[in-house]
Amino acid sequence: MMISYSVVKIIHIVSAILMAWPFYALVIVNQRVRLGPPLGDRLDIYMETIIRNRAIPCFIFQATAFVSGLVMILLSAHNLSPLIQNLILGIKFGLLLLISSLLTYVHFWLQPRLDGLFIQLGTTPSPEVTSHIGRLRLRRKRLASICLFSVLTISMLGVQTWKPFPWWLTASLVVAIAAFTYRAYKSVSTY
Repeated sequence: MMISYSVVKIIHIVSAILMAWPFYALVIVNQRVRLGPPLGDRLDIYMETIIRNRAIPCFIFQATAFVSGLVMILLSAHNLSPLIQNLILGIKFGLLLLISSLLTYVHFWLQPRLDGLFIQLGTTPSPEVTSHIGRLRLRRKRLASICLFSVLTISMLGVQTWKPFPWWLTASLVVAIAAFTYRAYKSVSTY
């Protein structure tokens, strides 16, 4: 049983690491802003394709983290009661639901609207279409920063699932995660 738990734990950790995509999305978006106009050029098509094509792998990583987390609970407790009784597990589960919901919104609502606007921009460019693209991209960027904050918080809480840190240390780490996320949201990463 110990080997099974260890294998599932590795799968769980690797899935969590692979969910760090929102950071790289913020890097891409911030780099694109630095380049400036024109909107709708080959660079935009390339960037939108990268962002659009990461949704399905993100759903897979989230599902893998969810299933492997449940299996680890079942292997250690033989039931799912820790999911309700353990506050840290509950918060991790809630944050996972949040990022899954945000990804669903972006993939099924926001990204198709952006794709349609880029098609419209190619046929009849107008300031209204350009402005609308900018607003939707900003919304997607904000959602990516929420996802990044959530993924990093989930990872930090994962380390302390069964043996919590002192509350002040957890709070300090959440503040550090928020500062890192804000920096990734606002600035262009040079490295």
